[in-house]
Amino acid sequence: MRSTLRKPIVVFFLAVFVLSAIFFLIPINLFDGEMVFEGIAEPVQAKLSLSYFIGIGASKEETAGVLDFYLLPMGYFLAFLMLIALPVLIAYRVHVANQQQK
Repeated sequence: MRSTLRKPIVVFFLAVFVLSAIFFLIPINLFDGEMVFEGIAEPVQAKLSLSYFIGIGASKEETAGVLDFYLLPMGYFLAFLMLIALPVLIAYRVHVANQQQK
């Protein structure tokens, strides 16, 4: 088992899984987005959680009057950094540590 966890590809997928579980299952309002409300012509900028996109974490009181919500480009960028780039850096660190041990 120890040698399996030293493989960078395994570490990458494990990190992606753990971070995705955290961001999609726990409502952490971290990502820049906009919400479209009934009766308001312009969208309102807000911090959104990725869990809202799968229907977890937003109560009916919080979403009352919300027609739509979406991420802004900076929100997509932050999601990419957290879900892909951070696991790549962790896996690269494992790769470098393996190279130093050889």
